[in-house]
Amino acid sequence: MSHGRIIGPWQLPTGVFEMTPDRAASFRKVENSLLSTFSGWGYREIRTPAMEYLETMAQGLTQAELDIAFKLVDRYTGRMMVLRSDVTPQAARMAAIGLQDLPRPLRLCYIANVYRYPDDPGHPRRELVQAGAELLGLQEPQADAEVVALAVNSLRSMGLSGIRISIGQVRYARGLLSERNLPPQTEDRLMVAAHRKDWAGMSGILDSEGITGGDLRPALLALTETQGGDEAIARAEHLAPNRECRDALTNLRTVLELLPSYGIDRDLIQVDLGEVAGFRYHTGVVFAGFVSGAGRAVLRGGRYDHLAGRFGNPDPATGFAIDILELVEIASGRVEMVPSIDYMLVNRTGDRAKGLRIAVELRNRGRNILCLIRDLPQERLLPYAKAHSIKKALILEGDGSLHCLDPSSGEPSACDLEEL
Repeated sequence: MSHGRIIGPWQLPTGVFEMTPDRAASFRKVENSLLSTFSGWGYREIRTPAMEYLETMAQGLTQAELDIAFKLVDRYTGRMMVLRSDVTPQAARMAAIGLQDLPRPLRLCYIANVYRYPDDPGHPRRELVQAGAELLGLQEPQADAEVVALAVNSLRSMGLSGIRISIGQVRYARGLLSERNLPPQTEDRLMVAAHRKDWAGMSGILDSEGITGGDLRPALLALTETQGGDEAIARAEHLAPNRECRDALTNLRTVLELLPSYGIDRDLIQVDLGEVAGFRYHTGVVFAGFVSGAGRAVLRGGRYDHLAGRFGNPDPATGFAIDILELVEIASGRVEMVPSIDYMLVNRTGDRAKGLRIAVELRNRGRNILCLIRDLPQERLLPYAKAHSIKKALILEGDGSLHCLDPSSGEPSACDLEEL
């Protein structure tokens, strides 16, 4: 893949990509694997537009998210549009408007390119490919458990190793903040410090707000440290100052208890109550996925019960999105590269129609076949087949006989057209 590199005198914009045939074939294999996984869990694929009117997307995106969206003007109406920067708001709108009459719950999935200005200078991609799943219409903890389990299985389907899920509950942090009437900007700074595990930074913010004693300070500071298993929940319960915090922990514990029933080993799961990315957006369990070879989360998800209601039809919901462009890079050495063309037909009979009839017959049987228009010398034939990911060369000789050549070994063998 190319990410803004120079190609001759031409340069791609920074942060976009292109794929050669082999890379595109590898990428398509990953996409198909993910869609097969989603389908196996009962999720149905949707497609959403690459462009939306700004006021429509503003219903489902925060101001910060709108700020990093690419904007353009519709020359026919003069209205401002944005390129799709996230699929989840589009899925919520579709559920609320286009699918409002379908019985709940809804299970939807997608793979789509998204475009946004990077908010991480160390990760300057502006074009991403998201694969995601959304479960709408259920508030039960089992819905959250299903989505977490599907996320793990999606990463497994790509052949990735070192999978780890960091899971939290934003209602716990909200319960802590409800103990004091802090400005929203201060709450946001505290949550950023919690997410970054910045104990010193959070301590300074609390000092500036006069939160120097009592039970709230240690509970908030613990957000930068409370990671682990059941003991992390027990510690948080000990520090919990109110019912909202305790209810959030009860919900989180229930989700964790359900995961083994989905075949998810608890060793893959780490409780992190400082996992508060999207604090203003999420409404319950949140999680992030990590794999070997990636220095940051490659998957993020969680509960978002208020989004569909902004489009007129409230639906509790939970889901996740995977950055598959980055994961294909990581998995490229583990995804088996298989030839994408079944046969290359070399017609040496002088009867062009005969060769084309064979090609039509094989295509009608579902085979991929390339007809070589200009014959190649024998020493160039097999290198050509290997370079173009062709499984076998079919040689139709001048006497009408047919034999096969294996590009990897160069060994000829007899073949029967009826058996191909």
